[in-house]
Amino acid sequence: MRSQVPIVSEVPASKRELIIKEGEKYLGMRYRSKVNKSIFDCSGYVKFLMSKIGKTVTRSSVTQVHDGKRVTDIKTAKPGDILVFRGRNARNNRPGHVGLVHHWSNDTLYFIHSSVSKGITIDHLYDPYYSKRFLQVRNVIGVE
Repeated sequence: MRSQVPIVSEVPASKRELIIKEGEKYLGMRYRSKVNKSIFDCSGYVKFLMSKIGKTVTRSSVTQVHDGKRVTDIKTAKPGDILVFRGRNARNNRPGHVGLVHHWSNDTLYFIHSSVSKGITIDHLYDPYYSKRFLQVRNVIGVE
């Protein structure tokens, strides 16, 4: 009697995993780098990555604050969710910067984004520069 080896099908990666892996390919690129027809300022980078998983978002951080559904409890933010921040003027509530949740580690939320000073990079939400500018989280990907 021959023993049968079970056939294990490879589990497809979720859209959340895919968007993070795609985003990491560009780490270190300068702010406003051009990839094909996309410009990697913060909102252009988010729009580009969302398009890679078949999701459509608007082009500007001012309008991306309305894309998807608001996540009311930041502790439930998942990789691929959009983080929306005020711009350089922390007292103005107008959105001016966006990034994507990268991962959680030790109760700290890390995000990947296109920074004017560092290019495509990963930072954490508790950095004072970002924590005082944080506005909200948007879920465009949905439930998987």
